[in-house]
Amino acid sequence: MADNILIIEGDPALRKELTSALVEAGFAVVDVPDYLEALLKLDAFKPNLTILDEELPLVDGWKACSQLHRALNIPVILLGEDSSNEVWERVMEVEADLYLVKPLRYRELVARIKAILRRYKKATA
Repeated sequence: MADNILIIEGDPALRKELTSALVEAGFAVVDVPDYLEALLKLDAFKPNLTILDEELPLVDGWKACSQLHRALNIPVILLGEDSSNEVWERVMEVEADLYLVKPLRYRELVARIKAILRRYKKATA
């Protein structure tokens, strides 16, 4: 059975590329443009992992990360453009499992998702 990935990304082109790469890798994917729409999908689609952009419309991506991690107890990957040392402190504060700087390398993203899900499943078993 495929793991479910929820993508919350405001950029339609990037959202489409992410979805395509993850579906090709064998994941079941739901993608939405913002956090509010993501909340509406949670009852029908139970994600095993969420990927979200730090620059979301309507709701701050950092706040969304913290809320999703606490409410769903699932891994969260943040996407952004900041490679400074300060961003890593913030990543730890919101309990993100990973922060990736755009542009993304999709093979690396898929490998990291698989590794995170393996560790998460062992920890919750």
